[in-house]
Amino acid sequence: MKRKILATSALVAVSSLAGAQDLTLSGFVEFEAVYGEAYDLERDWALPPGIGNPYTTHPGVKELDFAVDGNLSFDYRNSTKSGLEYGAHFELDLYQSDSAPDDYGRQLLAFADYFGEDYQGIHDDKLQGDTIDFNDGYVFINSALGNVKLGDTGSAGKAENQLNVPYLVGALEVGEYSGQELEQIFYANAFLGVDFEASVDDDSNWALGIGYGANVGGVQVDLGLSAQDEMMAGSLAASAGGLKFGVNYAMEEAGATTEYVASGVSYAMGPLSIGSGVETEIRHAPVSGEEYESNYFVGAAYELADGLTINIGAAN
Repeated sequence: MKRKILATSALVAVSSLAGAQDLTLSGFVEFEAVYGEAYDLERDWALPPGIGNPYTTHPGVKELDFAVDGNLSFDYRNSTKSGLEYGAHFELDLYQSDSAPDDYGRQLLAFADYFGEDYQGIHDDKLQGDTIDFNDGYVFINSALGNVKLGDTGSAGKAENQLNVPYLVGALEVGEYSGQELEQIFYANAFLGVDFEASVDDDSNWALGIGYGANVGGVQVDLGLSAQDEMMAGSLAASAGGLKFGVNYAMEEAGATTEYVASGVSYAMGPLSIGSGVETEIRHAPVSGEEYESNYFVGAAYELADGLTINIGAAN
């Protein structure tokens, strides 16, 4: 199924010092408007008995969706007289209830529109009630021997997504396949200019990350690598002035091999940023062989004021 998606977003960021001197609050509130059009629906989904394929006469679904997202982060820091720094971090996340449905959900919505009623309990407006959850909670200790985090830290990894689009619409956004948030031990340090990360959880799932950056003739070059069991990823980025270009590659062995390649370029001119990128996913299926899917993105962001940004993006 192919899709055209347009979206706009307004982002308000807040940051302040609250209560105790070492407690910092930060966060954002985002309003999002997404419009999508599905067409060329090629899959033959199972239909109730006696009903033909509605896509022969009803080829798609058009939808406008509003959503609100937000986050509030709490960071506490303190230090001993000997210079040992310690603290804690956790987040309060607002999960949007009225989000755009996935591909399967969109196809079910097409059935619902065709039949003139809800199909398999799918509604045009999936209001289930907003949820607020605590997330990313960990404590940390920083010293000359390195930085240690204990808790829901996210896995180690230095490879970064390089689509470089200010506002991504429907992108896989794979920077590293090791982006899971698990209760684990996370360690970071730097040796001879090379950043190193490692993490392990209580089931012995491990992850490693290596990063290096240098200025070469006025061009900032950054390299990143990520690795864990059955996964590897790498990225290369180059920037000069407001111009930035990058490419990244990732491979995962989970039953079958999946490869992911993304590249993009962006340019910042004062408060305005524009960018374009392309991502390709290659699935090595045991039966059907290699399957390719490419998606193209353009986006722009304009900062109206400190902490107030308007974004717009489009994707295929």
